Amino acid sequence: MDFQIINNKGVYELHGHFIEEHTFNVASYFNTLLDKYYEIVICLNGVKQIDKTAINVMRFIQNKAKQRSKTVFVLGKDNKKIKDKFKQANLTNIFRNDYYS
Repeated sequence: MDFQIINNKGVYELHGHFIEEHTFNVASYFNTLLDKYYEIVICLNGVKQIDKTAINVMRFIQNKAKQRSKTVFVLGKDNKKIKDKFKQANLTNIFRNDYYS
């Protein structure tokens, strides 16, 4: 399945299968955004599948943001297709409840 990152009024929506094949592009894309913006919003509601490599990329993005004193809001905790993978990776704390569009 195709994978896309769509900028929807400043919310970066990931759609499709977020798997190893796409992780380099995702990491590079958000690494560049972290150079430009203080705050980034990533929405995972459109992710149909996620693998271990993609989980590690999300961890990388969070760590980069912390190192650069930036804020990353990750939305999508109700996406049942990815929820268990984040739980297994002990990364449920990545999801933010304090962002309102």
